[in-house]
Amino acid sequence: MTPLKVAVIDDATMIRDLIKKFIRQNFPDAKIFDANNGLAGKNLLQKQPLDLILCDWEMPELNGEELLKWVRQEDKLKNIPFIMVSSRGDKEFVIQAIQSGVSDYLVKPFNNKQFLEKIYKALKKHGKELPPSKILNKPPTGRGGDSLAVLTQHSQPLKPQIKKAQKPLPKGVALLRTPHGEIRCVLKNLDLTSMLGLFKHVDFMPSLLDQVSLDIEFKRAEEKKIMRINGFIQMLKSNDDTPDCERIQVKVVFMDEDPEKRALISEYVGQFG
Repeated sequence: MTPLKVAVIDDATMIRDLIKKFIRQNFPDAKIFDANNGLAGKNLLQKQPLDLILCDWEMPELNGEELLKWVRQEDKLKNIPFIMVSSRGDKEFVIQAIQSGVSDYLVKPFNNKQFLEKIYKALKKHGKELPPSKILNKPPTGRGGDSLAVLTQHSQPLKPQIKKAQKPLPKGVALLRTPHGEIRCVLKNLDLTSMLGLFKHVDFMPSLLDQVSLDIEFKRAEEKKIMRINGFIQMLKSNDDTPDCERIQVKVVFMDEDPEKRALISEYVGQFG
């Protein structure tokens, strides 16, 4: 079969590189085209025939939802599988993407298996040929756990498997979400490029270089603001020299390059730093 042609559209260089890495691991022959914002992505889609689009939601120039709506209105593009990649996993955003015509929705952070399953489900949904994978011996069936299939099939009730609402985060505490679990950690230092935190190791221990999404809450004029920052774990270190130490230091390096997110970080540090 012909090589899979994939567009990767995201304003964060490191996240584009991560997605391209997953594509190459699974489909070594794939041809990858990328763009660093929604407008550049639109120009790419007008010029390059493609089999699959992987697109971030929050981007400058033209966001992912606006690009998706445009794609679904174009005769030459409307049947291309479009996977929205976002740290926004709340019900309202998933429903919004479905109403705009998304093929599937991948919540950051994700692992390689989750990534591959979403690609196969989106290709199958649009009647596209399923390429062989280097990781899986055969494409997954798509049975079970497919929240978008449940949400979009008329014969089934709307019972989306969407991230449950979290309890409010106290001031100075961040929720660190990884592909395998999540932890709450106390913020020790926060700047525009990284976060240093401290958490208690009870049941779950993240791994070095894990892709993560960091949630931090604060109030602006009595309105709750939630920062969602994407990054990776650069450092894990016990807080003291004892072998049974339960307190672990973690350093997360940010991958987002969104000016709006950086402004929120500056505002938070100005209030609580």
